[in-house]
Amino acid sequence: MVMRSICWLHISDIHMRASDAWSQDVVLTAMCDHIAQQRAEDCAVDFILATGDLASSGKADEYVLAAKFFDALSTASGVPKERIFCIPGNHDIDRERQNLCFLGARTSLRDQNRIDALLTSGEDLKTLLKRQENYRNFQSLYFTGQDRTWTDDGLGYVSCLTIDDVRLAIVGLDSAWLAEGGVADHGKLLMGERQAINALKLASALDPHIMIGMAHHPFHLLQDFDRRPVQSRLERACHFFHCGHLHEPEARTAEFSGRVCLTLAAGASFETRQSHNRYSLVTLDLLRALRTVKTVQYNPGNGAFLCAASEEYRIEVTPSDTCSVGELAQTMKACRAALSPWAHYLSALMLDQKAEILIPAQNGHTFGSFAVLQAQPDTDLKRKTTDFMNFRNALRVLYRRVPLSDIFARHGEAVGRYGTTLEELCNAQPTLKARLAEQENDAQMLAAAEPSEFFSHTGALLAELAAAQDWGPMREQARRHLDSPDLPVAIQAKRMLALGLAHSDEAADKQAAIELYRSLPQDASAEISDAGNLATLLIDVGRMDEAKAAVLGGIGKFPAKAVDYFFEIGQKIVEATGDRTFRKQMEAAIAERGKRD
Repeated sequence: MVMRSICWLHISDIHMRASDAWSQDVVLTAMCDHIAQQRAEDCAVDFILATGDLASSGKADEYVLAAKFFDALSTASGVPKERIFCIPGNHDIDRERQNLCFLGARTSLRDQNRIDALLTSGEDLKTLLKRQENYRNFQSLYFTGQDRTWTDDGLGYVSCLTIDDVRLAIVGLDSAWLAEGGVADHGKLLMGERQAINALKLASALDPHIMIGMAHHPFHLLQDFDRRPVQSRLERACHFFHCGHLHEPEARTAEFSGRVCLTLAAGASFETRQSHNRYSLVTLDLLRALRTVKTVQYNPGNGAFLCAASEEYRIEVTPSDTCSVGELAQTMKACRAALSPWAHYLSALMLDQKAEILIPAQNGHTFGSFAVLQAQPDTDLKRKTTDFMNFRNALRVLYRRVPLSDIFARHGEAVGRYGTTLEELCNAQPTLKARLAEQENDAQMLAAAEPSEFFSHTGALLAELAAAQDWGPMREQARRHLDSPDLPVAIQAKRMLALGLAHSDEAADKQAAIELYRSLPQDASAEISDAGNLATLLIDVGRMDEAKAAVLGGIGKFPAKAVDYFFEIGQKIVEATGDRTFRKQMEAAIAERGKRD
């Protein structure tokens, strides 16, 4: 198995219409010529994303022109039609249809409950979507071979691509179903959190390594009550989010729990013949842990497209399954004996079980996070450390599909080079050798304490489900491990089940969560969040006396750094009950805590 670079085109806003047909043909033919030239120079494209505004006014004859363009684009790029993924934009709306229905929806949809009711497939939604009828007919008839799984509301869809060893989920979302066009749409559009939830669940079921979202409109054009949950869910779930509409290229990143979503707004691929029309070429190189975005721009003076800018962004694959520190360390020793002195330490770094990377300092070397190293000037150590950490992507994609020894044989050269560098530094700095030995000893202890399979993949899955607030699947996963013979596994499963039940709307589930939290160990292994979640849950169900006891117990039991956390929870009790005496009790408990510390 190999892991080659994956490449795709991002085009948007071509605005096909008969009155501009000649000018469009000049520009879009130049675009196809440039794409064909790139292909001939060994820049193969795997798929294409077209983020809306294929037409100018959503009329049927405009999609005849769009079909001709996609025919030419498919020929130039070598990408078959079933690998061209489209979503509608505001210009794919026929604004002469369903005006009263549109105006009614625009006026009445003021909260998620009303949107949820509309997106439950019914006559109102079907009537409203007749404004997209010509676009939808084009999508279903032109891309007949495309494998798409639609959300229940019929707005979004998910497609899966496997390119060599990497599974990608394409999440197409409709941000234009309530669009009118122009500045009147700014802050008035809706995607609907329900659409996003449904689409992301379909995508997650595919267990992809890479998730790519796409919609026509950037998030800031949505109504604020819809933007916040939709943007949060998509940026947490996706490695890429493509959009159009702005007519100017733009890129930004947002980080959640180690996953960094790269949002890419494409420039207009056709605005006028005199415009600097654009398309983007995106390359994903997992072995180098890089996403490269090239903006290709039309020059009206010579009628040709040329690369105008190129930017690079790091990426980490989402681990759906991974090995233990001990297993990886043993493989590392067997494959590269020279790594034996630090095999557990290096394995713990790769698996995110340790974060202390060697960093140059004024008087030798110190230890710090990888992010700190990345912020430093370029050095040989920085380059070799980066290459070493990049190996994580190969490990995450290939584990269980390829023997660990084979993964090292094919992609582990950077690990060996990093080990050689550590050896050279230790020979020159005896004190560093001793400090690395301490790191190795800590990692060996970590490996010895590792539970079984739970933390290797189920723990990562539960963390992802919790971050995405997918409480139902999280509860199901946790229940499977409640009776594990490995005590730490059973405790963690109980903890995650309690968290999932606490977010249920059922009173019985909340009561069960309270009992689970109370059954968790109260010794030194107890977690601050358990006590805090229990107190918050007791407040939620109106058991204020018990909540007060939980808050005061947390202040007295846990380290001083947790005091503010419990005081903030206690303030909710004061606000809900008006009990200022309890506030004084908390202040007294904090003061007593300060005396002990």
